[in-house]
Amino acid sequence: MIRRRALVVALLLALSAGGIDASAPQPVAAAAFRCTDWNSLTQPPDKLWVHVALKVGRKWKIDKRQEVDFKTYVERVIIKEWGPNETNRAQLLAAAIIVKQYAWWYVMHPDKDRTDIDENCFDVGSTPVTYQLYRSDAIEKQEVADIARVARGEAARLPLIRAAIEATWNMTLWKTSGVNKGFAHTGYRAGRYKKGCDHYYSAFHLYQQNARRCAQDGESYEAIIRRFYGPNIAIYSEPPFTDVNGNLQGPPEWSFDSTNPPYDWSGAGGSTTELQGDFDGDLRPEIGLLSVNASSGRAALGAFEARSNGTFWRDGIWNADLTAAKIDAASAQFQLADMNGDGADDMVITAPSPAVGAAPAPATTSIWIALSEKRPWINGVLQDPVIGAPILVGTVASANLLSIWDRDADGRAELVLPRVESDGRLSIDLLVVPKAGGAPLVTRWWSSPTERGAVDINSLQVSSAPLGIVRGVDKKRTPRSELIVAARYAAGSATFAIGGWLRDTATLR
Repeated sequence: MIRRRALVVALLLALSAGGIDASAPQPVAAAAFRCTDWNSLTQPPDKLWVHVALKVGRKWKIDKRQEVDFKTYVERVIIKEWGPNETNRAQLLAAAIIVKQYAWWYVMHPDKDRTDIDENCFDVGSTPVTYQLYRSDAIEKQEVADIARVARGEAARLPLIRAAIEATWNMTLWKTSGVNKGFAHTGYRAGRYKKGCDHYYSAFHLYQQNARRCAQDGESYEAIIRRFYGPNIAIYSEPPFTDVNGNLQGPPEWSFDSTNPPYDWSGAGGSTTELQGDFDGDLRPEIGLLSVNASSGRAALGAFEARSNGTFWRDGIWNADLTAAKIDAASAQFQLADMNGDGADDMVITAPSPAVGAAPAPATTSIWIALSEKRPWINGVLQDPVIGAPILVGTVASANLLSIWDRDADGRAELVLPRVESDGRLSIDLLVVPKAGGAPLVTRWWSSPTERGAVDINSLQVSSAPLGIVRGVDKKRTPRSELIVAARYAAGSATFAIGGWLRDTATLR
């Protein structure tokens, strides 16, 4: 049973510079240029600057910018771009998200070269060659057209457009993996209605006429968006914070009774614990219930997942035979991290190393990872990911020494595997899942200086710390971090901050 004392809070940690720990060392950087003074990636701006071109004959000439209410801008663009007869709700919901996202992306990616005739900056233009088609008189013309539509017994479009905008106003689109990971840029083209629903796919453009066929075939706006922009698109909606008294103050809280899971969940028949993570790659946390049966060696994972129309229970996220993988179910520990960079969390398991043959079991801890599997399309519907079978990938001296680090902020976590070299020095190895797929690889990343002498591995403490954003290096404004390694050596205690971009790069603290 779940008791929700507040709405779901999205795990958008450090998606902007404001999310970085203020106590962490910050790089010195010039103030970022903005045309519209707005820096939120979760709440849309109130206004934006639009360059409204001047039509001279058959050509459009540069003219002056106008400051436009953002909702009004979205209304006018939908009227011109998704018309003149579109009334399907799924299509209009998709249009409302895409049009808003498109302009919002330009607000967040300003360019000093975008200037009007007076050399004033603007966020977006108004002609369809480069930008969305925007006309200042679009609403007035639609009101006139709606009078004629109603007289013919047809639904007025403007109320439907406004309802779609309101319903999706706090929604944003994110690429959860790939080269363009982050706040999504939503291009779209006309397409061809006669080609059917699934004729075009580019992962960057939605094809409007084909999407219309999809909507008429009964697809939801979510399915339409993922169909054209790819399965790694997350539709994120930040809910308002509310406490138990109904005040708009955070943070929200979750609580649940792990001894009383959903009545129809069989699990593994063992002990049940909470395991929070993003199991479907939508950038929002789910509350998972992990059931482990020490007697049978089985493990199962289900989760409460938020959807646009409520919170639902999803069974079968993970089902594993721990015994077959030589994992001691009674002592296994479980962590979550996105190792393969697909946006959905993978399972990291540690347990005492198993014996090999007749030899006694070594006094080490083995590590297994179970990766999320790609999401297939079945009958035109994108399926939720599941977690695969566990794979043995390495060992550490103790489970307490294992940590997780995304060294280059690419959304693909690495496992940090400390070890003692033959000469007593500390070595930091990283276990990486290759971007091209295949077996995980272990590579040495850093070794302690020879003059420090032998390390006391039992004194080792490892953590990661935000480094901040380095403009010009972090093109996508992704926060970087350092690996902080503290230990006692023969020459005394020392703490090193290890860089994630270059091998064998560290600063003594």
